[in-house]
Amino acid sequence: MSKTSYALIAVMVAALIYMGAVRGYQAYERRAAQKAAEEAANGTPFTFQNVPVALSAPMPEPVSRPVAFDPAQSAIFLETQPLSAEKEQQQAQETIESILQDYEQDPKIQQFNKELSAATEGNVPDLGALGGKELADILKEHPEVNQVVQQNMQNPEFAKTVQQIFTNPQFIESIKQLQGAMAVPAVPAASEPKKAE
Repeated sequence: MSKTSYALIAVMVAALIYMGAVRGYQAYERRAAQKAAEEAANGTPFTFQNVPVALSAPMPEPVSRPVAFDPAQSAIFLETQPLSAEKEQQQAQETIESILQDYEQDPKIQQFNKELSAATEGNVPDLGALGGKELADILKEHPEVNQVVQQNMQNPEFAKTVQQIFTNPQFIESIKQLQGAMAVPAVPAASEPKKAE
């Protein structure tokens, strides 16, 4: 026999050995899968290196113990008592004052407060006084307040600041409480500043 024949026989033997190994591994995989399925069906626990492993944590047994409850020592509040009308108005006034304090260092608001106080001879000291329930009385006694407001609203920066204050939801709610449910503060529209001719 020639060397070529020996080489071809060696290749065929190697191919047969490889095919046999592949078939053997496939048979092993089928048997392992079948055995795992049988164990799962029979409830045999999963093992890792022949040590049983629980895949889910066991549920703890419920523990029931009597709970000591002394109603004399504990207070239970299911709801808070509503505030009286007087306290609601006081809280609303404090909220308005707090919001306006955030803007009291603003030079535009300071200038407005000075002009308002000067126009009303000190009877209306600042913007906060216009938020109370006596707004209608103030406007009747001091019609110049409306003029001071209109003049300052010509300044776009002042108008923007006032709009920020008047669109604050807490400010709106507080004004409603002080002036009644029917009165809602109108947000002043920022008018165009007059152009120099």
